[in-house]
Amino acid sequence: MSAKPNVNRWAIAAVAAVGMAGGYLYWRSTWVGSSNPLESTKVVPQDALMAAYVVTDEHQWSKLDEFGTPGAQAAIARTVANLEANFLTQTHLDYKKDLQPWIGNVTLAWVPSSGTPVATTSLNSDLLLIVGIKNPFRAWWFARNLRAQKELTLTEINYKGVTISQIVPPQGIPTYQATLKNKLVISQQRSAVEKAIDTTTSESSFLMKSGAKELVGQSTKLDHALVHVYLPDYTQTVALMGDQVSDRPQLPQVTGVKSVLLSAGLDQQGMRVRFLTEVDPQSIPPNPTVSNQLLNRFPAETIALVNGHGIGRSWSTLVSQSQVQPELQGVLLAIRQMFAAVNLDVDREVFGWMDGEFGFGLISSKEGLLGQLGFGGAVVFETTDRPAAEAMLQKLDAIGRNIVPFPLSIAQRNVSGINIREWKIPLQGALLGHGWLDDNSLFIAFGGPIVEAIATPASSLQDSPTFQGIVGSLPNPNQGYLYLDMEQITSVINTLPVMMGVQLSPEALDLLNSVRGIGGTGTWTSGTQFESEMLFTLRKTREIATE
Repeated sequence: MSAKPNVNRWAIAAVAAVGMAGGYLYWRSTWVGSSNPLESTKVVPQDALMAAYVVTDEHQWSKLDEFGTPGAQAAIARTVANLEANFLTQTHLDYKKDLQPWIGNVTLAWVPSSGTPVATTSLNSDLLLIVGIKNPFRAWWFARNLRAQKELTLTEINYKGVTISQIVPPQGIPTYQATLKNKLVISQQRSAVEKAIDTTTSESSFLMKSGAKELVGQSTKLDHALVHVYLPDYTQTVALMGDQVSDRPQLPQVTGVKSVLLSAGLDQQGMRVRFLTEVDPQSIPPNPTVSNQLLNRFPAETIALVNGHGIGRSWSTLVSQSQVQPELQGVLLAIRQMFAAVNLDVDREVFGWMDGEFGFGLISSKEGLLGQLGFGGAVVFETTDRPAAEAMLQKLDAIGRNIVPFPLSIAQRNVSGINIREWKIPLQGALLGHGWLDDNSLFIAFGGPIVEAIATPASSLQDSPTFQGIVGSLPNPNQGYLYLDMEQITSVINTLPVMMGVQLSPEALDLLNSVRGIGGTGTWTSGTQFESEMLFTLRKTREIATE
C-alpha cells in the first residue's frame, strides 16, 4: 500500500474527529494550552514499544528561517508545501488557516496489534496518534464547518462511556478516534484507541514501562527541543521492527543497549541532537575520558577528524558481542580475511597494540601527490606496546615493497628531529610516511605535505577558531570528537564530482552550502548511561546574503 493514501486517511481522521465532540469543546475554555511530554505519554498504553513527541509551535520552528542559502530555504519550503498538499489533498483544507489555530503538540506511539483484523498490513496500522487541542473553541468552530463534507461516513461507538468515532474516507479503510479531555486520540486500529481509553482510567501507562519515565524526564534537558523519541526497550523494538518492516531502513541491533532517548532542537548555532543511551556494562563497558591532547598533533588545516580511546578494547568488545550476535561474525570474518591477505593478524598485529588514544584526520592540501584531490590523511595512535607497533610497521613496509602495483622506493628522512620512513613514487613524490612523534605516539600520513604538517604543525587544530566554533559548545571532558568543517569539505566535494565524471544537483549543493560544520561527542554520565550530542552549525541567511 502506498504511503500517500495512508497519510490522507490520517488527515481526514484528524480533522474530522473533532466534530464528534464539538459541543463539549465549545463549552470548555477558549484556550486549554499545549501538552508536554509527561502529560501526553500518560495516554500512551503501557505495551507501546516506542513513542515520539513533536512540538508544533510555529514560532519555534520558524528559527529555521534564520539559516541556509536562499536555494536551501526554497527547497525546504517546497518539501513542506508538498507534505501539506499530500496530507490535505482530500479535505480541501488549508493547514495554517483551518488546523494550525487549534492543533497542539503531537505524540505518536507504536502499539502492538491486539490480533483484531485490520484492513492494512502497513506499519501505520499500529500507530496511535495523540493530538493536543490547544484551543477548544477554534476546534469546535472548525468541526462545525467540517460537517458539510459529504464524503466522510461517521459512526459512533460507545466504549466504557467514551464515544469512539469510526471515520470511513472514500478509500473505505476506517480510522478510529476519541476525545480524552484536551486530547484527540486517533488510530487505524480500534483496539489502539480502546487501549488509550483504558490507560486514562488506570494506573498503567507508557510511563510504567521499565525505563520510560526516566527517558521522558530526561528529555527536558535539551533547551528548545522540537522532537523527542523514546525507546525504553531498545532490543525488543528493533527485533519487532525487523520482523514487520524488513523492506525499510532499520535501527541497528546492538547487544547491550537497553533504552534510547533522542531529542532534537534548534539554537543560535543551528540544529542540536542529543542521544541518551542506557546500556548493560557487561556488554558495553565504559571507556575512560580522553585528554584530547592528541588534537595538538593535527594542524589547523584539518577538515575532518575522529578521535577517541582504545580501538583495541572496542575491537575486543565487538568480538565478544559476535558470540551472542551471529550476524556480526560475517563482518569480523571479512575484516580478518582482508588483513590476512596482506599477511597481518588483525587481532594481534593490528588492533592488539592500539590501547591508547587515537585520531583519524583529513587535512586540506593543494600540494604534493594528492594535491589534485585537495586533501590528504593522517592517523595518530598512542600505545604502551611500541615493539608490537614496530613489528606492524615493518610488515607495512614489506607490503609496500611487494604488493603495491607500481614502482615504489622506501627511504628515511628526518623532519625537525623526527625520523620518518616514506614511500615515494619516482618523479611524483611521497605517497605515505610513518614515524614516532614521541616514545608512545605513532603516526601514519598519506601525502608528503601531510607528513610535514603532522611532524611540525604551524598551529594546532585545538587553536583553530573554526574547530572551537563547531565543537566548543559540546560537553567536555568527553570520549573524543567528531569534527567536520563542512565549508572546506564542500569545496572538495565541488571538485570531486568533476574528477569522477558526475555532478551534484543544485538542491544538494544548496543544502551543503548551508552547513558550516558538524560536531559530535559523547561521555559516560554513569557506569550504565552514555550521553552523546551532535551539533549541525548552520550558516545564517543574512551572512550568506552579504557575500
